[in-house]
Amino acid sequence: MKATIHPIEPFDASLGTTIRFTWNGNQIHKVRCSICENELGTSVFNEDYIYNETIDIMKQEFIIPPNSGLKNGINYICYITVIDAENSESDRSDPSQFYCFTTPVFQLSIKNNDVIRSSSYEVGLSYAQAENEELQSYSIYLYSYQKTLIQSSGTVYDTQSSYLISSLENANQYYIRAAGITKHGMHLETRDILFTVAYENLQSFSTLELNNMPDLGAVELRSNLISTEGQSDNPVIFIDNKYADLRDNSVVFQTGYQIEGDFSHVFKLFDCKINQKILTLSDGNKTQIDCFYREGTFDNSSGKKAVIELTAASSDVNYVIYSNYFEIPTDEQCICFCTTRTGNFFDIAALLLPKTTERK
Repeated sequence: MKATIHPIEPFDASLGTTIRFTWNGNQIHKVRCSICENELGTSVFNEDYIYNETIDIMKQEFIIPPNSGLKNGINYICYITVIDAENSESDRSDPSQFYCFTTPVFQLSIKNNDVIRSSSYEVGLSYAQAENEELQSYSIYLYSYQKTLIQSSGTVYDTQSSYLISSLENANQYYIRAAGITKHGMHLETRDILFTVAYENLQSFSTLELNNMPDLGAVELRSNLISTEGQSDNPVIFIDNKYADLRDNSVVFQTGYQIEGDFSHVFKLFDCKINQKILTLSDGNKTQIDCFYREGTFDNSSGKKAVIELTAASSDVNYVIYSNYFEIPTDEQCICFCTTRTGNFFDIAALLLPKTTERK
């Protein structure tokens, strides 16, 4: 009679492991474990044992200690024999193969007690392993503070290293953890990481809400995305299917376009005409801003430069401000400028980017 070894998961040789087996014979008093190196691809094993120890135990298991002499990065073959009260040793088990690997780095980008200031957050996953054991797949789990599962990534294969958690509620705490498995079956798991969500306004513009309507036999789809169409003076010509040519044209957005409170607006443009008005924002009442593209030699500009001028009429106060100076754009560059409103006051900043820069 011989023992049957259960599958042995890869383990870190510096930590040791417990090998479990099934035995249907006499009461166990001792267990012998014999281990030799295995040359992959062969069916005849080298039986020059590098580990051959016997322990007193009555359970169907053998504990390999951290100081066993095994090394990480090596494939091994293991045999188990059982010794009863009369010191009679069983037949040797069939060989069981296993690997030793250094414990990988497996961690999320969120740290314990982090504060997330958004209703959604893209969680990054980091993985590294000393012997280049590959990560096969992983899953990320989001829990409420009461440890109720809220969201799961499902099985994600190692073609991407991030996952978006969404619908996080303000002034709430959550737990998040990740679990994974390597190519040769080493199971990995992070601890439960506690984080807090604190933000001012829910960022729900990408949320798609599904509502069942059983009385109509239909499903209602609702989104917070706002669709607005601009009205142009002349038909709009597009450049490379990316940019609208408005050098001798204009587009007005009215229906569905409304921003309340403080905001920041970013615009990207190129081939501007000097002194051309490039933007007007108005609430149809007492607040309006106009932006112009200017070129010239200004105080402290150190030569000819470009600038965005903003004229504002807000709460019966009229004023003019300028962005920072920037070089005259080349044919390969575009202008990116940002207008910001805080209370009743505006600010503006600008920079140059390559035309090929894509929005992230």
